[in-house]
Amino acid sequence: MLPLAHVSSDKKGIALINPWAMNLDAYKEKLEQAIKSYERRLNLVIWGALSQEEKDKFKEDGPIQYKQHKEALLEALENLGWPVSYEDVKLLEDEILTALTYIQQASDLQEAVKKETEKKESEKLKSKTSKKCQIFVTHKNQKVIARSDVTGFYYPGSVVKNVSSTCALVVFSNGESCDVPVKFIIPVGGAMPCPHLQVGDYVFARTGTQAENEYYVPAIVIATPDRMKPGDKLYTILMFNNRKEHCIRSQLIKISQTKYAYSCQYIRTVQTVDYEM
Repeated sequence: MLPLAHVSSDKKGIALINPWAMNLDAYKEKLEQAIKSYERRLNLVIWGALSQEEKDKFKEDGPIQYKQHKEALLEALENLGWPVSYEDVKLLEDEILTALTYIQQASDLQEAVKKETEKKESEKLKSKTSKKCQIFVTHKNQKVIARSDVTGFYYPGSVVKNVSSTCALVVFSNGESCDVPVKFIIPVGGAMPCPHLQVGDYVFARTGTQAENEYYVPAIVIATPDRMKPGDKLYTILMFNNRKEHCIRSQLIKISQTKYAYSCQYIRTVQTVDYEM
């Protein structure tokens, strides 16, 4: 029987043993089933080892509950010279206690997760409230990539003006222009930061063979350049459609996991609508 989490002796620290097994209710249910199985086995083993004379003392027809008659049953086994060894009884008893401990650990973990979730939700709400008070300011002709509502991809362009605190007019490199929410606009070019990329990072990857056909799609970095090969400058990425591509650093823009997930979801939604039409 494997624990899902380890709780420190003072019960202040909880560490996951298996971080992917997060269905704690199902885990606890399995433990409860295991406890019933161990208890039933313990009851049957002890009852089967008793003589008829000892059984008659309990005035019951079938196996009795060990946990309710523990002292009397152990005394009966001792009187019979331990037809079932005390070690075997103790082993089953310890398994039951272990399962009960794991159930308590799972409950403690659920409570900790609940508190952490509530804390994050509270912080997220405060962050959103703070962002609503901020005004988005861009410079005219600032180079950006901005999302197209039609495809969900991000296309190169430049800011014409701020329409409001939450929206800007963008003219794309193909000559088209439209109002784009600022949360779907990413500044590029100039003295922009170029953070180090590692496996597992989320990016927008530039694709398209010609300048007028360039656009950016969400992807995940799955391999970085081999440092042992000075000429190797290619990153391997897994794009939103499960295609693998190789890109140099200048073709990648690091983004958050949230932006990656939202972008993939929006692209799937748009493509589904197009397919149904």
